[in-house]
Amino acid sequence: MLRELAVEEGLFNFHLRSMRKLIDITEDGKYVLSNMGRLAYDVITKVQSSLATVDTLFPKPALTHNILARRVAAFLIDGLIFFVFSGVWLDPFLWNALMQSIMHITELRVLHPWLFHPEHIPEIGGLIFRVVAAYSHIFFAIFITLTLLDAYKGQTPGRYLLGIRVVTIANRRLDLIEAGIRNIGKVFLLPLDLIIGLLFFYKRGYIRFFDYYTKSKVEMVKGGL
Repeated sequence: MLRELAVEEGLFNFHLRSMRKLIDITEDGKYVLSNMGRLAYDVITKVQSSLATVDTLFPKPALTHNILARRVAAFLIDGLIFFVFSGVWLDPFLWNALMQSIMHITELRVLHPWLFHPEHIPEIGGLIFRVVAAYSHIFFAIFITLTLLDAYKGQTPGRYLLGIRVVTIANRRLDLIEAGIRNIGKVFLLPLDLIIGLLFFYKRGYIRFFDYYTKSKVEMVKGGL
């Protein structure tokens, strides 16, 4: 057991003493589960089985057109607020990168309406990488701000104006860790987050993978707009 667990003998004995009510020692020195230990094992097994089917314990999130439209509008409002107050809009590098990206996106099919030109995709990816690298400090500031707001009240300025909030599917507020995990996808991995969510989890009521992973949903606020 020491070899399998890769722990020191002192630490192993400490855990054994903590579990003394759950184990017995046979006459030949082997450790076996006591009656209480077997009961604890059965309880743990049943709990793990229940957690594996947690999706069936709560109704799947409602993806109504109203909520989806409000989510998009709230995202755009929040983006505009960060865009203006961070001062990024004053940096000519951003506008130059944006114009180059538009040019490459246009060139993907400009030569012939039925032909696709993938050679422009690396250029677009390179521009996105340079923008993210140049404004990494702003992305982290946005991440921290959104995480704190989601954990505090489940509302960003955009969500507040649109009368929606984010909660877990059990209808409780997200804790700080859940809010942080959810916003990793929103701030740093949004395209991938959306693609995976729409392809594999849309029928379960989620449009983003990190919504599914944190078991969170966006709902209307009572008395909202």
